Parts: sequence; structure tokens; C-alpha cells
Amino acid sequence: MSVHWCYEAAFAAEFSGVSYSDEVIEITDRCVTASGAAAAFDLALSFIETDLDSDVAMEVACWFQHPMMRKLGVRQTVPVRQSEGIRADLSPIVTRAINLFIEDLANPASVADLAGRLDISPRHLERSFKQATGQNPTTYLRGLRMQAARQIVMYTNDAVADVAAAVGYASAKHFSRHYRAEYGMSPQEDRKRINLYRTEGNRPVPSV
Repeated sequence: MSVHWCYEAAFAAEFSGVSYSDEVIEITDRCVTASGAAAAFDLALSFIETDLDSDVAMEVACWFQHPMMRKLGVRQTVPVRQSEGIRADLSPIVTRAINLFIEDLANPASVADLAGRLDISPRHLERSFKQATGQNPTTYLRGLRMQAARQIVMYTNDAVADVAAAVGYASAKHFSRHYRAEYGMSPQEDRKRINLYRTEGNRPVPSV
């Protein structure tokens, strides 16, 4: 099934036995899934194109000012992590390094490991990250770990130690320190805060 990139880490933690992908649309013999609101519209357009024709689908897309029809086999585009001085168009080296890094956040690769897998020097990788993001790779990649951790904190009931392990921290205390530095509050405080905005009778995980 297709899972929105924003909820991928939380989904994997909550439903470890369910196969999922980062494609915009997934169609199997059993079900059809889309990765979000815009993706659902893309899916509707694909049905229109199949049952009628591409001209009709394009006309409907124009009515709703939908800029581009995404079809089967298209992967989601993950927004670049924002920081001061960041470039919108990351270099291929930085993009590949990020993709390699997020393959297994429970065992995050070091800068030296990433550089080796990319067949470049660590110094070259550091320069590329600094130019593209305004940050060194260690700081930037730690931010990616914190983003994944926050998904798990906010959308599961996992203990902080388990969240820490899921994003590659052996120490929950060390993890909580980085989390607070990133978001200005502890994981427990963040979870309590988001629960304030959830309906009492219909509260999604995590419950209080």
C-alpha cells in the first residue's frame, strides 16, 4: 500500500508486518491506495482517463487547477528539510547520501560510510552538504532522524527508549537531549501537547 512519506516511520513502527511503498499510487488485486489528498485526486484522474480518455482527464485537472497528473510508478517527492541558506535543488551527491542514510535509520550510517558508498572523500561530502544545506552532514542527517522520531512519538504509543532505538540511539537520554534541542521540548511533552488537540471520544494513537 502507499503511505505518505510524513507518516512512513510511524506506520512502519505500528504495522511492522504490512508492506508499503513511497509511490504516489499503489494498485493491487485487493485494494487501491493513494499517499495523500492530492494523490487521491491523481487516482481519480487516472480512473477518468481509463474509463473515458486522457483529454477528459486533462480537462478535469484544469478545472481544479491541478498542475500535473501523477500516475502509477511515480514516487513521492519529499520536501527538503529546511534550514537557513538551503538550496531547493540538492546536488545528486547530497540526494544520494540522504537516500542511503534513510534506508535504515535504526542503524544510521556515518559520514565516512556514506562517503565510501558514494566513492568520494568525507571532505567532499561535507563540502557538498554545506553548499546545499548550509549545514554539515552530521547536523543535517541528525535532523532527519529527529523528523522520523517525531512521527513515532506523535502517532504511536511507543516508549521513548523504543523510539530512540528506532532512529539509531542506544541511549534514550541522549536521544531526548537531541529531541529537545530540535523541538524545544521532550518527547513526552510533545506527545502530551499533540493530545490536547485530539477529540476525546475519537482519539487516534497515541492515547493518554
